[in-house]
Amino acid sequence: MLEVILTYPTPAGSQEIPIDRERTSFGRGTDATHRFDDNSLSRLHATVYRDGDRVWIVDENSANGTFVNGQPTASAGTPLRDGDTIKIGNETYLKVYFRQPAQQATPAPQAAAAASGGNGVAGVEVETSGSGSSHVSIIAISLVGLAFVVIALAGVFVAYRVLARNEVEIADDIEDDPVVTTTKNRDKDDKPTPTPGTSSTGTTTTETPLPNTADPKTQPTGYIMPPGKKYLDLSDSEKRAYLGDRARKMAQVIGNLTSDEVPAAALDKIKGFTDGYAKRANVGRKTGTCGFADNLQATYERASKNAPFIVKAFNEKGTDPRIGLYLAMIESEHCVCLQSPTGPLGMFQFTQATGKAHGLDTKPGASPSNPDERCEPEPSARAAASYMKSLLGRYGTGPASVPLAIGSYNSGEGGLSSNLVKALESDGGLPRDFWTLIANGDKLSKQFQSENFKYVPKFFAAAIIGEFPQDFGLKLQPLSTYSK
Repeated sequence: MLEVILTYPTPAGSQEIPIDRERTSFGRGTDATHRFDDNSLSRLHATVYRDGDRVWIVDENSANGTFVNGQPTASAGTPLRDGDTIKIGNETYLKVYFRQPAQQATPAPQAAAAASGGNGVAGVEVETSGSGSSHVSIIAISLVGLAFVVIALAGVFVAYRVLARNEVEIADDIEDDPVVTTTKNRDKDDKPTPTPGTSSTGTTTTETPLPNTADPKTQPTGYIMPPGKKYLDLSDSEKRAYLGDRARKMAQVIGNLTSDEVPAAALDKIKGFTDGYAKRANVGRKTGTCGFADNLQATYERASKNAPFIVKAFNEKGTDPRIGLYLAMIESEHCVCLQSPTGPLGMFQFTQATGKAHGLDTKPGASPSNPDERCEPEPSARAAASYMKSLLGRYGTGPASVPLAIGSYNSGEGGLSSNLVKALESDGGLPRDFWTLIANGDKLSKQFQSENFKYVPKFFAAAIIGEFPQDFGLKLQPLSTYSK
């Protein structure tokens, strides 16, 4: 596994912070893993999460913000790469380094013998003739000569760089080596307002920041909505092109940033649910009750109020918050104390046993009129994040595997696993993903065909609308951006 290091400057020299745990937090308070003497920081300012070689940073609703390469972090978190610069608050800079694990080299036998003092100078092979005279090999002489040439060229290059560096402005120096902290020409209470292509000091740069791969809006769009049109205005073929692009984009951001095209059979089901949701933009708002089939604007407004709890809870578990946002949408349409006829309760429709297993205080016979913790948005969001973390641990975090974990939330791990085995055994060489199950639906159980076939496509439909709301005429931001 890669070594991930953050460095920052101190009067004693550059200091390192190893990112070797699932969660490492920064701020000026005792709750932070690493504290900095910087009054522009919040007590708990930002957190870096790690899952294997995936590393990302999340702002903890700080007063002065968290920036990566001059850009504010997304509410769902911003992935970190080797060479990135993190700025927290107004004064603290951290540099990101990804390193291959150090491996101790084993010296070659001849080199080891030479180093121990055999017949000659360390590092140079010496031949001893019968008369006792020594002859240095031609190859060794050539190598030594080449080494002198390389050293000379390196000295020239270093001298050139030193002279050139004196001509660079201080602002550019900070941009090139942003771990340097300075307050020169800046009031302490000033808040940065970085824009693409500029540094936090306002100096124009030639480097364009990398797109935030956690946010689908920043990804190159394969299908562009025609000007003046909404989803319901599109032709059938245009709708399919739009949904194919957006579904692939959602698979990327909730998985590991790459995804194949969504199969036609799955796209048909996603389109059916999207059409149904979109038509609800024209229905009247319900009053007095919270349930399914409400006006689309009202439904997603309700979701925006729950979003901050869900975004925070899922980020803390290192899981994409959009999974939680749209699980709650298809489970309850974000009605915080909805009860199923079979008993599950709350925004995430936990049974008593599952809720208790993931930290909720549940009680037998709980209901909307006699609620337990399943009806409280913050605790239920934490429990859902815990449950999904365990499911992702079983099925994986890739674009093909995340839908398996989402599907298993509905059917239970055992039910999905048995159906997955049936699908994979029906034809050799099938990939291990949810879309394979749809393609082999006729070989699976009636329960899977009637429920799970709907569940994951419905999740994608809800997510596409929630992350691209203006395409559907909604006066909202993407749900994943509501973090406060």
